[in-house]
Amino acid sequence: SLRLSLSLSVLMIVAGSSLLFASLSPFAAIQPRAVCRHAATAMNLIDGAVQLPVVADGVAAADGPALVQLMTAAAFLALVPARRLLQPQGLRDVYVRPGKGSHGVGLIAIRSVPKRARICGCEALYAEQRRTASLLWLPAEVRATVHELWDGVDRDGTCTVPRDFEVVPLVSFLNHAAAPNCYYDDEENCIRASRRLRKGEEATVDYRQYQEADSYTYQQVAAGFRGKPKTYL
Repeated sequence: SLRLSLSLSVLMIVAGSSLLFASLSPFAAIQPRAVCRHAATAMNLIDGAVQLPVVADGVAAADGPALVQLMTAAAFLALVPARRLLQPQGLRDVYVRPGKGSHGVGLIAIRSVPKRARICGCEALYAEQRRTASLLWLPAEVRATVHELWDGVDRDGTCTVPRDFEVVPLVSFLNHAAAPNCYYDDEENCIRASRRLRKGEEATVDYRQYQEADSYTYQQVAAGFRGKPKTYL
């Protein structure tokens, strides 16, 4: 019947648009329940709002307003997965924020985090290279803070320091754990979830997985986080 054909067309629009927009992002997942819910809404619209009058020969026909209502419903359903495209790009995959962690401040999941989702990047943004000796001109407390949050001291006598300390990257708040729930992705230079994280759970990583043996954080792990490594100013 015409009504059945229209119903099948709407279902095809829902499924096709979901697959299309989900393929645009590695972390965009199709939610079957949401698709079915919106499909059911479409069926109700077709059943209730779209009344197919019967013409003389007994064949169902759709009038103009009914077709407009149907096309409006189909367009709405097609745009449901497109909400991801309408979101600000830099905020689509935000999963954590600084909060109370196991060792002071940590990265806490603000919502459910899918397995292999990107937690944060490891790039030192808003930073510059300076001679390590220049840190001696800073108060001891500031030097310790730079080491703990940035850990950018290199073997060649230089260090990476922030140009603007008010812009601290998320990775600076990531805490160490011997049995972490995240891992370092060396290809993308970022931290990813090794399993699904619950809302409110702290994201952790093993510093030794990606830090060099002479780095501040690596030596802190080796020393059990007791005292300051002697090799640092």
